[in-house]
Amino acid sequence: MSNDDIKEQVLKDLKAIRDKLGPDVLKEIELRMNGQVPYDKESARKTVELFLQGRHDQGAFAEKVLKALEDKENIEDT
Repeated sequence: MSNDDIKEQVLKDLKAIRDKLGPDVLKEIELRMNGQVPYDKESARKTVELFLQGRHDQGAFAEKVLKALEDKENIEDT
């Protein structure tokens, strides 16, 4: 088998693999290849909840966080 034949076979195999993957998986792979980690909203929410539960300030910090998020959403909506 020549180098060109091997190259063609590898490209064919890669295409077959890509065709089996869904668009979400391909998007995640592309992000990871570029050094970016996909954002998992549910995991982030749980992490913040656990962090806030560990604080002993009667929810003052949580209120500040929620206010900042609301302000950010209001700015983005305008």
